[in-house]
Amino acid sequence: MTDVVIVGGGIAGASAACKLAAGGLSVVLLEKQESYNDLVRGEWLAPWGIREAQRLGVYDCFGAGGAWEIREWMTWDEAVDPHEVEAVDMTRFLPGIGGPYSFPHHQVCELMAAQAADSGATLIMDAAKIEVTAGPSPSVTYLNSEGGREEIRPRIVLGATGRGCTVGRQVGITMSNHMHHWGGGVMVEGLDDWPADVQAMGTEGDVMFMVFPQGYGRARLYLNFGTKDSRKYRGPGAMDRFLKAFELECLPDRGRAVVESRQAGPLSVWPSVSSVPEGPPLTEGVVLIGDEAGNADTVLGTGLSCAMRDSRTVCEILLDSDDWSPPVFEPYVKEREFRLSRLDFGAQIISRLHVEFGPAAVERRRRVRKLMAKNFAAQVTGLLNMVAPEEVPEFGFSEFFAERLFRESA
Repeated sequence: MTDVVIVGGGIAGASAACKLAAGGLSVVLLEKQESYNDLVRGEWLAPWGIREAQRLGVYDCFGAGGAWEIREWMTWDEAVDPHEVEAVDMTRFLPGIGGPYSFPHHQVCELMAAQAADSGATLIMDAAKIEVTAGPSPSVTYLNSEGGREEIRPRIVLGATGRGCTVGRQVGITMSNHMHHWGGGVMVEGLDDWPADVQAMGTEGDVMFMVFPQGYGRARLYLNFGTKDSRKYRGPGAMDRFLKAFELECLPDRGRAVVESRQAGPLSVWPSVSSVPEGPPLTEGVVLIGDEAGNADTVLGTGLSCAMRDSRTVCEILLDSDDWSPPVFEPYVKEREFRLSRLDFGAQIISRLHVEFGPAAVERRRRVRKLMAKNFAAQVTGLLNMVAPEEVPEFGFSEFFAERLFRESA
């Protein structure tokens, strides 16, 4: 009998398959792709996420999959004098861990799936039209690569299909969704004049930009922009417009290193949606993990770290007890609710600061920066990129803190 079916072979699902199979459970991992491809997002792992990868036993997949340590963070912005820009040392937040990783998502997923298979899991690629039925005897059906309908009746199903929430919708788990802006991203090469261990972000004009090097002249570029520009980076000439958006006064040499880079993967755009579960991210026979269980705005960049935490927590529960009824997962539900509330709160602050445009927004960023320079406590939300949410001081997650931050900067 199959113990666990995991629907979705991304970071959350594949890492869970590795952990559970290594622990002696019978695991089937279903992935809808025929092979892993560049899906653009999910290529930055915070130091606290690296720690979770170590605990899950999948850390080596990142190194073998091309993970590149980023050591410094620069914020270039139209509200900041270029001479005042300082590098933040990202290696100092978690002793023994180092800086965050930037990596090709699909390559790491492929290695994790292979590790899971080596540990005894059954990996099924090209699994189409997956349908999950919850209950005391859950079932999963799918079309195999020949188009035949297959059925599995495991003891439990883990839903890990990402922001599409395929499993969650099928079993009646609902989300409260909020969208603040749009995002887009692409892989480029030929970025030889960019410092290889420096990531950058900032806002100028009508875009908030991000640059995440992946070594050897390659980098993932992201733009966040207003809803009125949702179609700006689509259609003919979209790539040229995307790169030209990095031609900014705030960047060194007006962004020439980025503008002259070459496309090395698909350009994708998406609504940047935060999703908060309207109840527990589980029901009898089904537990959701990763983005499928709820997520903060992508501007925060903690989605993968959350996925690893979800995977580890749920796997430990499954491996520690034969009782897999919903009440056993209460510690996961409570911890995740706490974690997502903090991440969602922090993401809203970052979105308001960095992904709103026009003279008032520029003045707000300028004054917030001055406030943060005077009072380090005002920078507390920024720690969410580096350390786990429970390690960030509590005062940074109150409405009083947010109101004071923006009132004193208005």
